[in-house]
Order: sequence, then structure tokens, then C-alpha cells
Amino acid sequence: KSYFFSPDRSAFLAYRVASGVAIVGGDPIGPEAAHEELVHSFLDFAHEHGWRVAVLGVCEERLGLYRALGLRALYHGDEAVVDTATFSLDGRAIRKVRQSVHRLERAGFVVRVLHSRELDVELRVQLEEIGRVWRGAAPERGWVMAMDTLFHTDDDDMVFVVGFDPDGRAQGFLHFGVSKAGSALSLSSMPRLPDVPNGFTEWLICSSIEWAQARGFARVSLNFAPFAALLAPEGQLALWQRVVAATLRRLKGWFQLDNLLLFNRKFAPAWEPRFLVYERRRDLPRI
Repeated sequence: KSYFFSPDRSAFLAYRVASGVAIVGGDPIGPEAAHEELVHSFLDFAHEHGWRVAVLGVCEERLGLYRALGLRALYHGDEAVVDTATFSLDGRAIRKVRQSVHRLERAGFVVRVLHSRELDVELRVQLEEIGRVWRGAAPERGWVMAMDTLFHTDDDDMVFVVGFDPDGRAQGFLHFGVSKAGSALSLSSMPRLPDVPNGFTEWLICSSIEWAQARGFARVSLNFAPFAALLAPEGQLALWQRVVAATLRRLKGWFQLDNLLLFNRKFAPAWEPRFLVYERRRDLPRI
């Protein structure tokens, strides 16, 4: 990612240029009063370079900002956010997750939550190998929801929730960005080895929520679920929306769409809509 700052450097946004489109990852960071001037300046900057502009992962509360600058918005999906204060493994609805947690614990698996500074060389090598095996021949596709790098020198900016087998070998992990100002953890990646027990990732997520709650974090952000409102089983959709939903499900072999939605639903999250903001309709195919 590259970074573009407001004139007074109090706010910034992150972007990358691909196929002539400056793709911005998320809403601006910094004082809200600086956002309009920042986005306006970035539009001018992009047009000077001959780029179109698209913003991914825009929250609903910020749509007015972009529309005031003449941009359009398209619903893109929902971010699953768990409230740590109300999350519980009690009750029938979360029974399968609770069973997974107990199964991993009985099998002797152990979870450790570590900051970057606490990872020794051997463990770093193990985590890098897990990530490589998990991706296989595929490239790393995470961008808006993922960190640029796995390891970083700022000790408290990232947290690793690592699951170890009974022999003490790392089998998978969750990688979170830490937002102290937002009182939140944000999931960046969740690689694991292919032969881990069923429910391994669910166990790690529950451990992460428990750790976050104990340390005063109010929220844990899980995966972004593309088009969640269209793919939800109980959704009341118009005819054209049902056609779109059916088309999306036919893409299942290439994109994890309803899989992510169903996985996230296990943890009873709040669903926060996210939008794609763009300049012209004819830009959408390229975006």
C-alpha cells in the first residue's frame, strides 16, 4: 500500500494503483473534520495521474462524505463484528462451536496469544511455513482486510493467536491487527495446516474473543462476508436480488462467498454493511 496524507498530515488513506484505478482500502484515518479535504485532495491527485478512484470497505456512516463529493456507492457486503461483552458459548445456537472447543482441549491442543516480540526464530519459521502451505500455489489475495506483512517491528500493533498440538508444534494461527483507539482486534489472516482437527479455527476464534474481553477490547472483527445480505438463507429478496444471489452462488468455485457468511454466523456477530464507492458506472468492470 501507499499512503496519501491531508495537507496538515492529521489524516491519511491507504491505496494501491491497479489497471489504472487507485484502489483505496477503507475509510480515511484521522479526525473526521479532515476527511472531506483529504478525499477531495486525493481525487485531484489521482486525476492528475490519469487514475480513476474506487474505495473498498466503506462504512455506512461515511457514505454522505463521498456522495457530497459526487461519488457513487454500491453495497459490497458485511463485516462480522463480535461484541466481546455479550459473546458466550452457552446455549443451543452455538452448541457446535462449543463442542469444537471442548474437543480440541480434550485432545491436548493448547492456544497461546503472542505479540511479535514474543515470537522466537523457530516459531516465526513455523508460522511462515503454515502460511505457505495454506496458500498453496495461490497468491496472497488479502488486501483491504489484511495486513501488508506477517511480522512487524511495532510490538503491540499485531497479535498472533497460535494453536499448538500436544507435541508443541504450531498447527495454525489467527493474525490480528490491534486498534487501541477503536478498542478492537481486526482479523487479518487465519491459515492452518490441512490436517488439523475439525473445528480448529472456531477454537482459535473463541480463544481470541476470550483474550480480547479479558484485556478490555470491546470488539473482535472477523471476516468480511461479500454480499452477505443477498446470500443469507432467511433474506427476503426481490426477484432481481434472487437472480443476483443465484449468480453469486455459481461463483463458489472461485470465491468464498456463502462459505464465509455461514462460518461467521456461528459466532452471532453484528453485521456492519460495507460499500464500494466509485466515480462512474462505466468504471465498475475495471474496478
